[in-house]
Amino acid sequence: MGTYLDDLWNDLEKTWDLAMEINDLPEAERANVGAAWEKFKASDLVDNGRTEQEAGGTLPPQKVFCTNIYGIQFNPETKYWIPFRHGEIDLAKFTED
Repeated sequence: MGTYLDDLWNDLEKTWDLAMEINDLPEAERANVGAAWEKFKASDLVDNGRTEQEAGGTLPPQKVFCTNIYGIQFNPETKYWIPFRHGEIDLAKFTED
């Protein structure tokens, strides 16, 4: 794999690891969005300003934006936090490496 793809993968793994800090808890604890937000916002990986802005004043947010192109969002049906992508991927960079 090229450097660009490696970097994307590493960012996704970091985001997934952050989600798993909450997902490894019992359902009642991981479903507590407020407690999860308190933990998430202490992470250097989380873009607190963007998360709060995107939430539009609705706190705690159910969608947490990271400083990379990924984020995590709460799924109320499964009671798990799952990664999502909010940034663009530069397809041209896949051929540069």
